[in-house]
Parts: sequence; structure tokens; C-alpha cells
Amino acid sequence: MEIIEIQSKHSLLTSITARRPPGAHSYTLNCRQYASAYQAWQRQAQIQAQALGVMTLGFERIWITPEECLQITTAIKGETSPVLID
Repeated sequence: MEIIEIQSKHSLLTSITARRPPGAHSYTLNCRQYASAYQAWQRQAQIQAQALGVMTLGFERIWITPEECLQITTAIKGETSPVLID
């Protein structure tokens, strides 16, 4: 799977994940680009408490929590798209 779609009930465009504005949003990611960013982020243990910033195919930077990262990684491995994030 090359591309994965993320559907969210709130905006992922803010790095302050506790203050995400509500609304239906959809983002597409290149799976390889996501995997590369995720692996680099995992190597930096002190940063893992922070959200992972990754670029979408629409050239927007989205911020994903550690829990959401696991959802996306699982979906990529299972070739399941879209991923629904609440």
C-alpha cells in the first residue's frame, strides 16, 4: 500500500493536540514517508511524549499522538484504509 487515508473528527494541523478544533477532516499520507518519520521519531525516546509531525500529500503538516501513530502503523501493516481517528 502506497497511500493511506486518515479520517479524523478534529483537525490534526495543530501541534497542541489537546486543543484540536473539531470537524470532519481527511488527510492522505505516503506510507513510506510516514514509516521513515515514525522510525526516526521512535529512536528519540525523549520526544515520543510529543506528537509526531508528518507532511501529507496535500503539503500540510499534521501532528499525530503516540496512540494515533500505533493506529496508523497497524493500519499500514494490515493494508486497511481509511484509518478513523476520534
